[in-house]
Amino acid sequence: MYIRVSTDMQRDRGESLEVQLRRLKAYIESKENWSMASLYKDAGISAKNTNRPEFNRMISDVKQGKLDVILCTKLDRVFRNTKDFLDITEYFEEQNIKFVCLEGNIDTSTPTGRVFSTMRAAFAQFERETTAERVRDVMRSRAEQGKWNGGIAPYGYTDHNKTLNINPNEKKIIEKMYTLYREHKSIRYVTHTLNGDGIKTRKGELWSPVSIRRILTNPFYCGQVVYNKRSHTYKGVLKRNSKDQYIISNGRHPTIISKELFDNIQTIVKQQYKTGPKGNAKYLLTGLVYCAECGTRMQGHLSKKNHAYYRCYGHVLKGKAKCSGNAIRVDTLENLILNDLKDLSINYNRVNEVLEETADFDNSDGLSIKECLKALEGQLNKIQLKRRRIFELYESCGINKVEFLERKKLIDEEETSTKKDIEVLRNKLNSTDINSYDLDATLGLCNDIKEVYDELDIIDRKELVRNLVSGAKINKHLVDYSIEIPPKTLFRQEDLGLCANLSDTGRGSWPR
Repeated sequence: MYIRVSTDMQRDRGESLEVQLRRLKAYIESKENWSMASLYKDAGISAKNTNRPEFNRMISDVKQGKLDVILCTKLDRVFRNTKDFLDITEYFEEQNIKFVCLEGNIDTSTPTGRVFSTMRAAFAQFERETTAERVRDVMRSRAEQGKWNGGIAPYGYTDHNKTLNINPNEKKIIEKMYTLYREHKSIRYVTHTLNGDGIKTRKGELWSPVSIRRILTNPFYCGQVVYNKRSHTYKGVLKRNSKDQYIISNGRHPTIISKELFDNIQTIVKQQYKTGPKGNAKYLLTGLVYCAECGTRMQGHLSKKNHAYYRCYGHVLKGKAKCSGNAIRVDTLENLILNDLKDLSINYNRVNEVLEETADFDNSDGLSIKECLKALEGQLNKIQLKRRRIFELYESCGINKVEFLERKKLIDEEETSTKKDIEVLRNKLNSTDINSYDLDATLGLCNDIKEVYDELDIIDRKELVRNLVSGAKINKHLVDYSIEIPPKTLFRQEDLGLCANLSDTGRGSWPR
């Protein structure tokens, strides 16, 4: 049984989930030897596409052969798109699954039912698209009249019965944003100041330059309503329309910023806006370096004294409230890693020793991998024994079909989960075998860095390094980076004694 409503309003009015459920249960009871295998319930979700959790679970159960019939009350509960209807009902037919809809007495197991249901699906799609067009027309008309089109009230306002009123506390923060930006001409300065003063967004989060910029450039705050700036395509993609398609009108809501101040701010924004190629293209480890304190990616930056640094972008964007601001000289980090990789090309034993220490150890609970694997295999045997017992009970009429299917489903899920855990441990056990590592490939790349690195351009250097280094974490006292050794990864660390730990993925940790 599949039931669905698209909005909160439909949950309370019209054909609610409860009404649909009662109708379907009554239909099942009227059929001899029919029983419910499963109920699929999508609440508050549109049927304009198949991106619905319970619908997808139903399709998964069809693939596993758990269902004989899909039952619904109305065709538009399941499909509002003709293509989806044709594709999926064709798949049902291939799987020998009947699709039955109570309204219209649709049954896709018959030719007449298939033709009629195709027509109904086409009309359902037409109705949805026509309704969407009517809604757009209404919203366009409201915008032309200067009315707010609803949704979440913009920052600085509260919504009371679809009427916007100024939020005094948020109004003060917006005025502070405009004042700070006019004085310092820097969105980053405004962001750092607000975050440093402990001023949070409506959701209690730190401000970002993007959210600050959006407020500084939104004409809504000086009393204008802009509509049709972006179009929402059927596939869900937002596209920016040309300016001649915009609707700009004087709004009916109270203003927070004067038109004069807003225009002045827009002039400054345009003057400060910079375009051009990104400077990070020349940095060897761009995209690989992360701040150990906050986890944000670090980006290349040239200081006023022409010193190149990798610096924490979380600190750059949001200030000390986000991170104290890790930074490391580009030449220091790159030389450290390159020299170490060159050393590996002539020191095979260093790799070999760490691999031996990682063998057969699971640091999650101190048990060896073999011990964990043995316990899971014993658990799998018990699950399979339970499966045989419920089949015996069902065959001897000890349980009915519904109870049998419910128990079988739980056992299937438990068995699948256990098999996955066993597979992970077996892979981990194999990965601790030194022979499973392609050391020659890794050491060969290290040798390439030693022999030909200086002759390569920046693009080829980046590609060579990325084939070896999978990532690096930086703080003020430690460089922690990882080296790819197919098929697993060994971690290396600067300024610590040699040790080795095996992670959940079977990767060896190799601090230096």
